[in-house]
Amino acid sequence: MNTKDISMRNPHVLLLSVAVVIFSCFAVFYFWGTELTKFSGRSSEYALLEDTLSTEDQKGIAYFAFGDFSALDSDSLRVSASPWKLSTAALALAAADGELNDISTDQVPHIFRQYGFHFPERIGNWPEDLAAPELLWPLGQNVGYAKGHMLPIGVTIGNIGCAACHSSVMYTADGSPDLDRVWLGMPNGSINLEAYTQALFQAMLDYGVNTELMLAAVDRLYPETSLSEAFTLRWFILPEMKALIAKRNSEFGRLLPFRTSLAGATNGLDSLKRRLGLIPEGAVLTESIFNSVPDLGGRLWRTKLLNTGTYAIPNIDRNATIWPADIDEGHRRDLAGIIAYFTVPSMGVKTEVALTSIEPSLWITRWMQHYKPQPFPGDIDRALLPLGKQVYAQNCASCHGTYSDNLDAPELLSFPNWEGNVGTDPQRALLLTKEIADTVNSSLFGQHISARTVTSYTAPPLTGIWASAPYFHNGSVPTLWHLMNPESRPTRFKVGGHRLDLDLVGIAGIDDGEGGWLPPDDHSPWSIPADVDTNAFGLSKSGHEQEFVHLSEDQKLALLEYLKLL
Repeated sequence: MNTKDISMRNPHVLLLSVAVVIFSCFAVFYFWGTELTKFSGRSSEYALLEDTLSTEDQKGIAYFAFGDFSALDSDSLRVSASPWKLSTAALALAAADGELNDISTDQVPHIFRQYGFHFPERIGNWPEDLAAPELLWPLGQNVGYAKGHMLPIGVTIGNIGCAACHSSVMYTADGSPDLDRVWLGMPNGSINLEAYTQALFQAMLDYGVNTELMLAAVDRLYPETSLSEAFTLRWFILPEMKALIAKRNSEFGRLLPFRTSLAGATNGLDSLKRRLGLIPEGAVLTESIFNSVPDLGGRLWRTKLLNTGTYAIPNIDRNATIWPADIDEGHRRDLAGIIAYFTVPSMGVKTEVALTSIEPSLWITRWMQHYKPQPFPGDIDRALLPLGKQVYAQNCASCHGTYSDNLDAPELLSFPNWEGNVGTDPQRALLLTKEIADTVNSSLFGQHISARTVTSYTAPPLTGIWASAPYFHNGSVPTLWHLMNPESRPTRFKVGGHRLDLDLVGIAGIDDGEGGWLPPDDHSPWSIPADVDTNAFGLSKSGHEQEFVHLSEDQKLALLEYLKLL
């Protein structure tokens, strides 16, 4: 006998069921935004892998690629995360000019690729002893269903993960991007969070006001959506999103009160200030600084993180030289404490939630201990390598680390954690104020981070530098050749969706004779490029000039070939 038969015979059961539904709806309406209506979930892609992970290395790469860092919940949804189905529906409607019948799931990879997210067929450095992951969402968008703790509500949430910025398309022998293959840990020189957030803002302005159209688009893209989620989207998430978009539009005409990125360069400082409540209500920041995304090679050799070295391991000599024996579990755990804090500005989690991510961050450092970037895909003039190694040892190693004598795959042997001033744009360092450092130090993370103000920068290891264009902390120089020839550095160029020039080592371009480095005519960018104007605030191309004055052209050429190995 089924439930319908029972309820027909016993009207009291039917009345009780109706009463439960009515009470649940009333409770959700009444308690919305309180502890009772909190919801949380987990990354669906990581959940599919979890039972197959047997070693810390495996956990590390899997969590790096798909881990949610406890950032799929109602708290982060009000700060940085997005209601995934509504967001993709709005973007799909925008791509189809509002024509409901023209949207489909086939659009989703293209929509996200144009903002620099990857939708690959495979991950090039995925461990051979681990089952290949099922790639359900754009890499770097961790997505999962978050359900209510107390009441029958729920919503699918998407939030930025490590792989959004720290995974790259792989490159072919001519420098072309292979969109079907990515390499975890390499810098994503095309991720354009500014274009993404602005497009989402405009799509919600244009289509979010139409509840029925939005929900019809959700149903078209996600026909499996449950009644509970549809109810939550209609009556709570969508109205709250409409109100937020209208408020932001009236305040400053954009989703966030600052520019979130160029392409391949992010704005973690302003994101942190916003999360710490250090941006006045209604204020718009006009002087934002962007940080070029680095390769993760050699990052465990550091005593301090960020290009300014602002976050240091507490109770340690910040400028201590690190040797292989120093990178033990204690050192990795110290760095994991800092890495976990990055989830506060990037994913919008609360400080106490970020503390729970120290252990998975430790798994990630275990994977990073063995990480290597994609081998240089082009030709290397091996006859120049001995001279290149010598030039590096005499002119670069004291700041950027000593590498082994191996001329096939040099290994980092020591790293000096040098910091100082080589004339690069100072604004990023100067904008990190004592107020910010004190707020971090006085938080729950004060035991894991020693934050400070600085006036200079920390030299990075150069592992993976061939794929890290554009160069300098602010991404103001398109190729290593231009870096070594300061008088030839362009004033303007584009970054994002680019091809690499494997001879000059960096973004492929053509000198227009007027200070511009223009994209080649035979290459169509696969993502939305950003314009780099080195006359703009914080984007000066100056610096690191004296280091090349005394080098001959032959020495520069040899050094360029050697750097391809790292």
